[in-house]
Amino acid sequence: MAQKGLSCGLTTFVIAALFSCLVAGMARADQKDPELTGLFQSLQATANKDFAAQLQQEIWERWTAFETDQTINARMQDGVQLMNQGALRQAETLFGALGASAPDFAEVWNKRATVRFMIGDYAGSKQDIARVLALEPRHFGALSGLGMIHAHEGNFKGALIAYEAAARQNPHMTQVEQMITQLKRRLKGEAL
Repeated sequence: MAQKGLSCGLTTFVIAALFSCLVAGMARADQKDPELTGLFQSLQATANKDFAAQLQQEIWERWTAFETDQTINARMQDGVQLMNQGALRQAETLFGALGASAPDFAEVWNKRATVRFMIGDYAGSKQDIARVLALEPRHFGALSGLGMIHAHEGNFKGALIAYEAAARQNPHMTQVEQMITQLKRRLKGEAL
């Protein structure tokens, strides 16, 4: 029964995380945008939930855009549409091709990691997450995705570490906080 409670929380979190990834729009830059530092500082300092939501959206928009190549931007949107339509293998292929064209664009790897998670390729998803975090260590979406994978694999300590890292970058993710609480209870042997 404890596993079921964790699974229900995880399912809710997966849906919320995927929705966040899919609705992020396009803006001016990628993970190299110098304004991201200030956005993260504000995100970590604010107690205002509405302002935090705006900051999160701005961060996602900057992560998702690739300023120097509008073709890549258009293809990213195509990949997100494929994800939304459930054409996951096509999306995986498209994001892989984009990654070959723009290997330093963290969000391409994050999108492919998301697709790979959705099709059950946890090893491939973890490889892509490692690339994302090498390019953008603050990527709370990738960190929470890593937490999801560890939880699905039964590595609850690894899941807790990943979720806590995500929460340090973005303390306004309610689902992550809920997962941290559930995982701490599970690791202490408490019923969920």
